[in-house]
Amino acid sequence: MKKKFKSACYRFINADGITVVIAAIIIFCGICLGIQQGKESPEIVDWTIFGAIIIAMLLETGTKLIREPVLNYFEDDVKLTTDYKQLVKRYKSDVISCKNQTASAENIKKAAHMGRSITATEKFPVTCEYKLGSQPIEIRDSEEMYELPEFVKKHFDELFGAHVTSEIYNQLNIRVSRWGNEKDGFVIETSRTTYYYSLVTNRAMDFKWSNGVTVREQYEFGPFLNPLEKSSLSNHLGMNGFVESKDGQIVFVKRGKNLSIGKGTYGDSVGASLKAKYAINENGRFTSGGLLRGIVNEIEDELKIPGEVLEIKALENMLIAAYRDLVEGGKPQLLFYAKSRWTKDEIEANFFKKNEKKNNKNSVVEDGNKLLWIPKNELSEMCIFSDGMIHHGQFYPMMPSASASVVMLIEWLQERPEEQ
Repeated sequence: MKKKFKSACYRFINADGITVVIAAIIIFCGICLGIQQGKESPEIVDWTIFGAIIIAMLLETGTKLIREPVLNYFEDDVKLTTDYKQLVKRYKSDVISCKNQTASAENIKKAAHMGRSITATEKFPVTCEYKLGSQPIEIRDSEEMYELPEFVKKHFDELFGAHVTSEIYNQLNIRVSRWGNEKDGFVIETSRTTYYYSLVTNRAMDFKWSNGVTVREQYEFGPFLNPLEKSSLSNHLGMNGFVESKDGQIVFVKRGKNLSIGKGTYGDSVGASLKAKYAINENGRFTSGGLLRGIVNEIEDELKIPGEVLEIKALENMLIAAYRDLVEGGKPQLLFYAKSRWTKDEIEANFFKKNEKKNNKNSVVEDGNKLLWIPKNELSEMCIFSDGMIHHGQFYPMMPSASASVVMLIEWLQERPEEQ
């Protein structure tokens, strides 16, 4: 509460609220003085003009106060298209699909009420390029730094300004230069990029420049999606993942309003970029061990579950797929799955305890502060769409990368009876 009060005070002051308060005090004192003298107001001040000035200031302050939340509401839709059907049609890619045939009657009823078709196949603007299974993972790393295309450099300020209401900071990221299956396993060739570079490429694909052009129209116009080795985008390595509690519950997280994309939507257990601070070793290199370390640390950062209570045998056993998100211009993502030795109640209690301590130190929760639990055996009963999922008759909005990950998880679980 104290932090929220301070934040509200900051926004009020930043919107010239102090000036308005002082002017209001002057008017109040003037009226009191006028009443004391038996007049409407002292003759030394033209209160009509002064009042008009105050009203103008109030309008300006009010505009500044509501500007940020309004921009925040529309920001994501301006940066990245929400016309997912059109996006699927734009690229000749083998996208993830779902028929929702096993959905419960309750969820089907809700979908029908929303005007959603259950008989039609739902297609997601996400392409699964490789199912990873249990094959070895090889990293071929380079410290070469990605360079922005010239057109993006010229419009950098415009593109960066698209994230005006997001809380962002720059950091070193791992860039995927190429990936694919080879004789001895799945190979990921990597280099370096920065988060800012991704913000002005992958995460502002549909933001119109002053000349009306977008990053998508310039660099990923279709009909074929560029392979990673030919892509002009930043393409930092991201990951979506699911964590199962000891008592068979899968956790989802409601994302905060301050994140760069997916504001206020529900994400999977973990949805984040691979942090270089975890993944790169003391020699400045990224290895498969660094990838595992990065995933484990991200689970702890986002869900506050320490690595020692995760049942992880090897990196190969937890990776499900390597896929690309068409919404973000084919951004590369890894999908993983992990089990915890803690129950739902233990995870939740620790999560809120840790976040309460962080908030008391004027810090922020990594992605969100609301958890949604879905029993693993109820996943196949949901209705899943590009923009969300329906569980127990309740619709939960999601980004396509997150909802498509649920579809991939269900398929993976069905192929692995030992995980049921």
